[in-house]
Amino acid sequence: METTVISAPLELSDSTDRWQQLQLLRRGRAPVQPWLQQLERFGSPASIEVLAALIGQLDRAGVEQLLSGPVGRDAVTLREAARRELPLLAGAAEVKQAWLEPLLAQPPSLLWLEILGHFRDVRVAARLRLALEALDPADPRQADAVRLLPLLGQQRQPDDAALLLRLAQAPLPTAWRHAALEGLAVGLSAWRLEPLAEGLQQLSTDLDPGLAAQAVDLLDRLPDGQQRLRQLQGQALAPSVAERWRRRLRRTPLILVVHGRQGGVIPEVLKQLAAELEQRRGAPVLLQALTAAPPEGDGRFWLAAQRAGGIRVVPLLLLPGGHVRSDVPAIAGQWRQRTAAAQQPVQVLLLPFVGAWPRWQRLLAELWAERAAGRTLVWLHHPLQGALSARYLRHLAAVVGYPGIAAAYSDPHAALAAQPQPPALLAPLTLAPNRLSESLNMDKHMASVEVLPPLLDWPPVRDLLLAELEALP
Repeated sequence: METTVISAPLELSDSTDRWQQLQLLRRGRAPVQPWLQQLERFGSPASIEVLAALIGQLDRAGVEQLLSGPVGRDAVTLREAARRELPLLAGAAEVKQAWLEPLLAQPPSLLWLEILGHFRDVRVAARLRLALEALDPADPRQADAVRLLPLLGQQRQPDDAALLLRLAQAPLPTAWRHAALEGLAVGLSAWRLEPLAEGLQQLSTDLDPGLAAQAVDLLDRLPDGQQRLRQLQGQALAPSVAERWRRRLRRTPLILVVHGRQGGVIPEVLKQLAAELEQRRGAPVLLQALTAAPPEGDGRFWLAAQRAGGIRVVPLLLLPGGHVRSDVPAIAGQWRQRTAAAQQPVQVLLLPFVGAWPRWQRLLAELWAERAAGRTLVWLHHPLQGALSARYLRHLAAVVGYPGIAAAYSDPHAALAAQPQPPALLAPLTLAPNRLSESLNMDKHMASVEVLPPLLDWPPVRDLLLAELEALP
């Protein structure tokens, strides 16, 4: 492609030709030296547009040349251009390489610190921290220093969270407190969780509604945000903050699809799981058994679905058999039909079945290895058909490190008798008691083999399911 080369920029004006030249400069299609020479010749104040176009195009020598001239002696215009350009450009390696060292060589004034603060570096963080600790926020002459607070957060140095929290909580001018909270937001994932969460919970009850509302938003972004938000229950929140808090707590209703037993009976352990999950989420949770008619959902369920804008269908199934491949998508389709018939603006989302969750598979590997303690273990599953099921079974066996065998619910001994050597432990791959687990425990041939309980009887399994399902939006 032919490159347009401009030998020298036009004089400082608002002409169309000059605008076109600036676009060429910004795109790296015009040489920078004529522009640097013009800035030196015309002196200060320089054009913000020219400096904004130059920022991303200069190498280190060009930056040093720029800062050694009139622009460096009166950097107010450069600061304005930096405010416009550096939030997007400072992360680029070539821009940082060009600007960081020359800026570190400038005096530690607030003006230069603001330009420098766009670049993430431990030396930059140290300078920002030192300057902020020495400032008096009540001094109106230092009002511009408030811009340093988000830049300090951008440095993402874990120890700086304490300073930002202290400034956000202190009885300071409003601008300082909001800027400190913005700094916490910028580096949110870098801070130590416990003191950050405690500080945000305190700020959620602040007399400044804007500050408190932002603290609620940040709480919701933490890994355990929903739990932290629920701890605000009963706190004296401003009306607008309480409304924000309620919106953040809203969760979509869940429909947990389970096997169920003959006649649509749902084991008690699954009912208890659903009840606790509903309490922890603060949103309705329905159980739908494959062997029974679907639940209707009461007014509370549909109101929660409307407010959240959705319903999530979660198959609590462990294998990609016919139920997962055919029945579950059909169930999701039926719920979509119901929402459409009721003219409900609700989206029905179908989530992956539990057995496909990587964390679930890793947990099984850990628990079975711990329980086996070097002994032989075999996990049992009901017979499956199809290439997809076969691939999944091979994958799961590789992850958990133990073989699985298909066993009919009515006579699991037949499958076990075909094994060359009986295992020391049998692990039925089932969440709740079913015909397979009961047949194993009643089989007289199993007297010398330890049969592990259904998986929901294991506290770590139950905890994982509750935590993962609680965290769903």
